[in-house]
Amino acid sequence: MSGKLTEEQKKGITDGDRRKINNELWKIANEDKPVVLKALNEARAQGDLSENAEYSAAKAKLRAMEGRERYLERVLETSPRFTDNAGDDEVGMNNIVTIHSEKTGRDMTVKVVTWLRANPLERKISVASPIGDAIYMQKVGDREKVTLDNGETFYVTVLEIDKNTDESEDAINSY
Repeated sequence: MSGKLTEEQKKGITDGDRRKINNELWKIANEDKPVVLKALNEARAQGDLSENAEYSAAKAKLRAMEGRERYLERVLETSPRFTDNAGDDEVGMNNIVTIHSEKTGRDMTVKVVTWLRANPLERKISVASPIGDAIYMQKVGDREKVTLDNGETFYVTVLEIDKNTDESEDAINSY
């Protein structure tokens, strides 16, 4: 029974995600940017800007910082609040889930997160990903079909659900 997520949920972010974004925006505006602007002004005061490596580096850092600000602001403006509909005994947001893949014959532990914090290298999978969508709202023992974007299918079984909901250590992805 995959496909339990609405389009709004797939694009949604948690209140914790919003706090992290707001904290990062505050840090950029109040801590990081003033340091870069000071370095830029000091480099500018050295004279010829065409051969001034410090000026070029500060300018590039400022552009990157401003790009990150625009990205984070856009995420806040366009991402709806994620509403977790999972029951107490079902896979939900921020849960750590052990699944068995019939494709690989192996067990795998993953954390179900929003698209904004997904990181396959850390086994943090988006609830909107094929596996995340398949296991969302499933119970221990449920066997679900996973359909990949290329049409390939396989089955996974939910073996264990840790109802952890801590997202404090999860990083917001770059753009």
